[in-house]
Order: sequence, then structure tokens, then C-alpha cells
Amino acid sequence: MDGSLQLIDAEKQFNENVSGYLDSLGVLNNGLNYHVVSVFGSQSTGKSTLLNALFSTQFQVMNETSRQQTTKGIWMAKAEINGSASSSEASDDSYLNIKNPPEVENHKDCVLVLDVEGTDGRERGEDQDFERKSALFALATSEVIIVNMWENQVGLYQGANMGLLKTVFEVNLSLFQASSEKPSRSLILFVIRDHIGATPLENLSATLLADLNKHWESISKPESLKETKISDFFDIQFQTLPHKILLPDQFSSQVYQLSRRFVPGRRNSKETAALSSDSYVFRPEYHRNVPIDGWNMYAANIWEQIEQNKDLDLPSQQILVARFRCGEIASQTKAQFEAEFGELESRHGTALSDGKTVISDFGQTIAGLRTRAMELYDSLASRYTAKVYQGQRLDLLSQIDSRLLTVFRAHLSALHSRGLQVFNEQMVNSVNGMSFADALETSRKQALQFFETRAEEASSADREVFMYHGDLDQFIGELDAAVEQKRAEQIEKIGSRCSKKIAQIFNDELDSYFASPSDDTWDKVLKFFFSTVDLILQNYVNAAGETDFGVGASTEDNSRGVYNIRKSAWLALDSKLREITLVNNVVAVLQDKFDELFRYDKSGVPVVWTVHHDIETPFVEARDHALKLVDIFAEARLSDGTKVIPNVEFDADEEIPNFSTRLSDSKKAEVIAKFKRLADTAFVEAKRSTTQSATQIPWYMFVLLVLLGWNEFMAVLRNPFLFMFVIMAAGGAWITFSLNMWGPIGVLVNTMVAKTVEISKEKLREVLEVHPQPVPVSSSGSPRRPASARPGSFNRPQTPHEEIELDDM
Repeated sequence: MDGSLQLIDAEKQFNENVSGYLDSLGVLNNGLNYHVVSVFGSQSTGKSTLLNALFSTQFQVMNETSRQQTTKGIWMAKAEINGSASSSEASDDSYLNIKNPPEVENHKDCVLVLDVEGTDGRERGEDQDFERKSALFALATSEVIIVNMWENQVGLYQGANMGLLKTVFEVNLSLFQASSEKPSRSLILFVIRDHIGATPLENLSATLLADLNKHWESISKPESLKETKISDFFDIQFQTLPHKILLPDQFSSQVYQLSRRFVPGRRNSKETAALSSDSYVFRPEYHRNVPIDGWNMYAANIWEQIEQNKDLDLPSQQILVARFRCGEIASQTKAQFEAEFGELESRHGTALSDGKTVISDFGQTIAGLRTRAMELYDSLASRYTAKVYQGQRLDLLSQIDSRLLTVFRAHLSALHSRGLQVFNEQMVNSVNGMSFADALETSRKQALQFFETRAEEASSADREVFMYHGDLDQFIGELDAAVEQKRAEQIEKIGSRCSKKIAQIFNDELDSYFASPSDDTWDKVLKFFFSTVDLILQNYVNAAGETDFGVGASTEDNSRGVYNIRKSAWLALDSKLREITLVNNVVAVLQDKFDELFRYDKSGVPVVWTVHHDIETPFVEARDHALKLVDIFAEARLSDGTKVIPNVEFDADEEIPNFSTRLSDSKKAEVIAKFKRLADTAFVEAKRSTTQSATQIPWYMFVLLVLLGWNEFMAVLRNPFLFMFVIMAAGGAWITFSLNMWGPIGVLVNTMVAKTVEISKEKLREVLEVHPQPVPVSSSGSPRRPASARPGSFNRPQTPHEEIELDDM
């Protein structure tokens, strides 16, 4: 062990040459600029290897092939914390070196490292005297005590050194703390080796803290320190390290990070990200305030006081036998329990711990396992010393309960999930046979009863250990949340139905308000809107006059449902108004209003325009009156000038930017332009009809007709049949004249004649195209004249085709 000093040898002798050793290290004049770190733990757990990796010391490490004790007594060395292991380190630890470590700030502090002999070694066997004394010495002299242990030792009594810590805590209080005005503090740093990550550090540290607090409460304390806690004397921290052989790179990296905690001063950016500002382990309150040149005398006095204390002597042989046998019996009992537990796992498979399957008679099953195990232990161990028997029994029971609690928690989780399923299934079965509120309450009660009954049965093994009240509160919370969700869904369904009814009413009736709009149209629309919504909601008003959807919801939830219905109604109104105010729909309304004023008189009779009528004045009046309606469509405004604004707030994805503006300026201009084109067309048609009436039969033709047909008139008058026919014809003509229908009839007749002529010409063209007439050609190449034109030919009548002029074709 080059560079190290055996401070206390295997025979418990203190080395008197400590001052010379410190002088050889060049630190004897450091004053208070030094720190002391010690490590202890079970033998062969890699304590020396950890110290060499952390502090670049050269403590002798165990030979893996022999697995025997390496460190005997207590050894001391000076740490060289420079970011990597020493180049002179043994070759089997060379992989601990960290390549290219970041530079750290130089410091004057000296760190002295104490490597304490491992506990529970086969070399010393049952002789635990040195273990306790060496651990107590380290505890009394060191600022930081590193407890080296493996992950699988967490939760053990001896493996985690809990028995040793309990003893040294008790003696430490009686020897060094009782008379001290200000108790000295130390940091206990648990380094958990071979951590695979399955159990989080938080859970491991919680287990260790619980064990430490339990043992602290059980130790005998001086009267002045009866009410103290372990936190009054020790700060406790935890650190995990991965497997040294299987994960060498991760082990080296995390060891390096841990070593940085023993270095004061500034760090680089990577280290700052990894270490918090208070990660430096050496705090002023940990220091013993003894200058380093007097540390030799200080440590020697501590060791002498420990050696002379009779409380650290070995217990009696009876106690030793009781501890040994009770330990054996506890191990035997634990093995039987594990065998039965394994059979239980084989029988139920993954259902035992998957947190999804409810196992019947779960409480009786685990209670049987627990009872049989403890009965076996009691029958074999109860004849030994009561204190040892009871202590081992508590530890055994704690281990068994810890094992059973795992599946107990999984069972509660399965009950939790199944309870919510019972609620949903009951809702499906009950909602058709009773009111929704009653079905909801019934389903909730059955789900809660299911969980409470099954959880009560599951905890029957021990009500104080297997407690479910916290889970019950959580289940009630989630069950209530599920109830509220069902209520919200039902209110949403009711709101959806109401919204559909309102939208249907709007689609059926809202068009009528804009068929013939006026200045108070929007007043009527708004009144219709509110009356429709109130009519739909009237079905859900209770005797107190409050809206209640009948789902057992609170007043606030009912009000929220009403609010959503009103918001949906405004959206439905907006959607329908968008349809009504489409450009073509608005133009159609304007055209209907224009036709009503221009084409019909005040009695609703169609107007037949003649050459004597003034068309321009009624046209302008009808057009201007129709154009006034554009403003009504363009903006939702009441008769008093107030804009129509919804009394609800919309979400970002459904917000109506400006409800009152129904037609933008561009669409308004488009409506006016289209309407004017239609109105102008109607004006032109009216003008054309007057022209047609003016070009009908002139009056003098009727005088000529009377003169030329006088004889015929007289013949009619003399013939009663003809006379009656003339009377009837005259009556019909008078009626036609009275109704002012001559103009339309004339227009109709002219149109029919013109259409008949057009169709006849078209048919003749088709005939000529199908049967063309060849033109005769003489032998000289000139067209021959028709036979009628040649001398001696017969005059034949011309065919109809020859009488048709080319222009007519």
C-alpha cells in the first residue's frame, strides 16, 4: 500500500507516527485546510477499489480469485483528486482512468482518506468488537462517512450495516455528544453499488432512511438527547453507481462525477450542469476544528476512549446463540414463504401482479401465507431470548409484508380499474329503466360498494399493514370524475338535440322574415330568435323556475349547458343568415319586390303597358324602393339603430368576427349591380310591349271592314243563330276589353304567328337539304332552260320549291 499508513492495526494498536506521515505528505502546516473521509461496509464489497477510483489512492484491493480479507485495521492515505486515477495504479484497475478529464481549479485543501476494515468477514467470525470500534472511530473523526453497499443489500439488516450503525450511533451519543454544547455533525453518504436501475434511487433512499429513523428511535439516548432526531447530528445523502465490470464506462463516468463533489471551487460548464451548487460535500459544520498538526493527538485520544468503553464489549454467549438461531429460523421461514409465494405466482400467473385482474379471496390467500410463515417462526424461535426473538420477528415480518404489499398494491390497482368498469356497465344496464340521475347515483353506489368490499377483504391479513384508505379516496375521486363526465356528456347530448331543433326551426321559418323585409325586420328576427331558444329550454325548467337538465348536475353545470345551447343557437342563426344573405338570394328578393311594384297595380292585377302609359316614373319608384332593402340585408341593425351583437363569447375556432355585418361592401355592390341589370331588362321588355301594341291593326281598317261587310252584318242580324253567336262573341270581346287583355292577347297571337313562320321555314330548309333539285345542263355546257321556256313545250306549274325565294331560305 504505497503512500498509505496503517493508522490502527489488526490488533487494535494506534500508530504513533501519524505526525511524521503527515509531514512527509507536506500537509502538516495546512492548519484547518484539511478534511477527513472514511469508508466502511461489508467485507469484499469493493471499498478500497471505490476509494482508489474516487481519490486516486493506492489502497490494496482484493484478489478476485481468492476472495479473502484485504484491508486489516484502518489505513489512511492522502487523496489526489485531479480528475483521473494515478498512473501508477495497479493494472487491474486501469480501466477506471477517465480519458481527458476537464481541468479543475487548484486548491490548498488536503483530503485524508480512511479505509476501514470490512465488517462481517469470515476472518474475524463472531468477533464484532473491532468492527464496532473501528466504525465508531470513523464516525467520531470523519467529516464524511461513505457507507459502501450493494443494491441487493438495501433492506437487509446486517448487509446494510444497520446493526453496526445502530450500535455506533448509541455509543457516539453517550461518549461524544452528551456533554457537548453544540453537537458535531457529519455527512453519511450511502454509495449503492451495482445499481441496475430497476428500483429508482428515490425508493432505495426511502427504504434506507426509514430503517435509519427506526433504529435511531430504538437506541438508548442520554436524558438530554431524548427528543433528538438523526437529522440533528447527521446529513444523509445517497449515490448510485453502475456495475464496475459490466458497465465500466458508465461506472468510470459516474465515479468521476462523484469525485467532483469533493473538490471546491469553480467547475466547467458540463460539471455545472451535472452538479448543483450545494453538491460540495465538505461543509464548515462538519469540520472538527482541530489543526492538522494536532490531529495525531486528537485521533489517539478518540481511539483510547473507544477502547476503554465497556459498552462495546461482545454480548453474552446466550445472546449470540439466540441471534444465530433466530437468524437461521428466520431464513428457513423466509425460504418456506418464498416457496409458497412462488406456487401462488405459478397458479395465478401474471394476474397476481399485473394490476388488471381481480383475484377472488385475495385477502384470505395472503393472510394464509403470512400466518403460516409466522407460526413456523414462532414455534421454533420463541424459546430463545425474548428481545432477540422479537427483534428478528419484526424484521422477518417486515420482509414478508414488504413482499406481500407488492401484490396487494397490484390487487388494489385491479380493483380500481374493475370498479370503474362496474360503474360504466351499470350505467348501460340502468339508464333505460330509470331516470338518468337515478341511474347515475345507483351506478356510483354499486361501484363504490364493489371496491370497498373487495378492498376490505384484501386487507384482512392485517388492517394496519395492508391499508387501502388512501386508495379508496383516490378511487372515490376518479369515480366522482367519471360521474361528472357522464353528466357532462348527457348535458352535451341534450344540448346537441336542442341545437338541432333550433337550427331546424330557423331553416323552416327564418326565410319568411326576409321575403318582404322592412325597417323592423331585425327586431322581428331577434324576437323570434329569443322566443325560439326560450321555447326549447322551457322543457327543462323545474318547479323553482330554474333550468335543470335532470341529470343531477349542479346549478353551475346546468347554467353552462344553457350557455352552450345559446351559443349554438347564435351559430345556427349566423349559418342561416349566411345562406339568406347570399348574393343571388338577396337579388331574388329585390327582384320580387321590384316586380310587385312595377308589373302589378295596387289591386295585384298585372299591368299591360300601352303607348299612352308613363313607364319611367313607376320604374324608378319600384327600383329605388327595392334598392332600399339592400341596407336591411347588409347590416343586422334594430329599428332604433342598435347593432345586433351576440350575448355569448365564441372560441377562437368558431368566433364570428362581426355578426352585425351580413354583406361586405364588395358583395353589396355586386347585389346592386345584378339587380339593376334585371330591372333594366324588365324596363326594356315593358317598352317593347308598348311598341308592339302600337303596331297593331289601325283604326281605319275597322271602318273599311264595316263598309265592306255590311251585307254580312245584315245577314247575321236576320239569322237568329248567327245573331246569338255574334252576341256571344261580342260579350267575350267586351269582357276581354274590360280586363284590358287585348294587349296581351295581341302580343300572344303575334308571337305564335312569328314562331309558326319560323318553324315552317326551318322544316322547309330540312326538306331542301335532304332532296336537292339538280340543274339541267345542255350538251354545250350551259344550263338548259326549263321545258316551259322552250318552244313547243307544255306549260307546267311550278313546284313549291321553285316558288321559294332564296332569301326565305
